[in-house]
Amino acid sequence: MPPPDATNARALRDALRALVLAHGALDDARRPCGTPLPMPHAWALLELNHAGAMTVTELASRLNIDRTNVSRLCARMESSGELTRETHPGDARARVLTLTEAGARLATSVDEASCAHFGDVMERLGDAPGALRALTDLTHALAHREEENP
Repeated sequence: MPPPDATNARALRDALRALVLAHGALDDARRPCGTPLPMPHAWALLELNHAGAMTVTELASRLNIDRTNVSRLCARMESSGELTRETHPGDARARVLTLTEAGARLATSVDEASCAHFGDVMERLGDAPGALRALTDLTHALAHREEENP
């Protein structure tokens, strides 16, 4: 495969950077998920609500965040009553994360708020299905690149 055109590579990089910045992903004060929670917190709630109980390592993998940072996040979530961390039955070193009732209610609230937020964004897109296909393709290409070059 020939090397990528540097001009197109830079254009893609700059477009992705613009997307991240427009979304506010780097600005903790903006809370772009439609909730007052930081994105890692909101996304952890969504992952746990969607997939059910999982270990810290599994959640870190799903969020593509360092395990240590996810562990600290989970400690804060446990302190606030959103989840429980229990010893894994098959591995005493691992902790299983489970949303509490309060955590599940918060996750539902995050889901509804983020759906409203992204619903507003979808209304501004002229070709929403095309944009979704392009984002899916970009996600797969980025994930494939990371798998080859960890």
